Amino acid sequence: MASPIKPHVTSRKTGGRTIDSRDLLQEYVEKNLSRRSLLVGALAAATAAAGCSDGNSGPVTVPPTDAGGGADVPTDSPAPVDVPPARTAHLVGVGHDADHVRAAELALQETAGFDFVQSGQRVYLKVNTNSGDAFPYSTSPDMIRWVAEKVRARGGEVFVGDRSFFGDRNTRGNFQRNGIVDICEELGIDLHVFGDPMTDSAANSVDWMDLPAEIDGLGARSAYWTGTMRIPAMVAQADHIVAMPCVKTHFISTYTMSMKNMIGIINPRDRSQSNNLGNHSVSGDKLHRQVAFMNKAGPAVSLVVLDGWNALVSGGPLPSNAPPRAPAGWVAQVAEPHVVIISRDRVAADLTGLALLKSLSPMYEMIQTTTARANRQMVRALASGVGISEMSQFDLSGPSVPTIDMLRTLATA
Repeated sequence: MASPIKPHVTSRKTGGRTIDSRDLLQEYVEKNLSRRSLLVGALAAATAAAGCSDGNSGPVTVPPTDAGGGADVPTDSPAPVDVPPARTAHLVGVGHDADHVRAAELALQETAGFDFVQSGQRVYLKVNTNSGDAFPYSTSPDMIRWVAEKVRARGGEVFVGDRSFFGDRNTRGNFQRNGIVDICEELGIDLHVFGDPMTDSAANSVDWMDLPAEIDGLGARSAYWTGTMRIPAMVAQADHIVAMPCVKTHFISTYTMSMKNMIGIINPRDRSQSNNLGNHSVSGDKLHRQVAFMNKAGPAVSLVVLDGWNALVSGGPLPSNAPPRAPAGWVAQVAEPHVVIISRDRVAADLTGLALLKSLSPMYEMIQTTTARANRQMVRALASGVGISEMSQFDLSGPSVPTIDMLRTLATA
């Protein structure tokens, strides 16, 4: 049987080239603007839901669906008698249930659904495969199935891809170990290693596109990055991106979720440069500025499915990575909060995930030294323009979550 991991077939010759094409850049810009408009709409709806409307209208609502989309229904039209009342689309939805998929469905009921997907569109699932360790170190195959089914129900086509830590040349093996190969093979999903011919085999090399070198509000990346910051051309050409990170502590950056997970689409050779990610330096917020820049210059996401059904609450991103203040005899700790977080906003999703970690992690973890919004990675995220920038924009709903009030307090304190 042929391997399900194969190079993407395009009209161009593949093999690790950097494509300098106006057409590709224009396509990237147009699709990015389209995806960013989804976030703008979500923020507007959240503002209304928080009671900040102009007084002439109530909270923005969306018609009830199967949580996977469904036909648009004008909000001013009478609802059919067999359709439940319209629901409020909150910025962040959180679901809790002993069943993994049910927790995701409950989160989706509180926020925007998959109605952005149109028939024939290509949707990239940005999984987390830093290593071959299974969930919650890597994206759960159960969630890949759930998201793929939601996208396909609307006529979309999904593909999966990632590149592990730049020093790990076995992304293909990691996909096999963490179960992502099996689920992609079962569902017939194309699975890609985002490799470079200098760091990976030719079979795993893809074409690349360099991101803009300067971004309004964040300046030039040359202040903390050397050379190119390339992403796979197939990601640049995707109609939508669904980010699928895990909830994890991190022994250097304190936590890693949707924004830091985007490192996996950056060319591994670009990452490995000593001034780039070859040395994960948080001095002067360097790493946090790099992550903020690649998220602002990089592709906007249409939806974040932040999976905290199980969560790494001490150590990480590998089981052997102990936090700096770990006691003698330390071992990595995984909790089972049975929570899934969904949002169109990466910053708001990560803020909620950070609150979840603060409610579960031991006090020697670095995330416990500050409030969630004072965490240095979060400070840079809030200032990046990628999502919310202040707490008045934060809108969280999770009636199925017993600790939702505590999570809201920890996120905004």
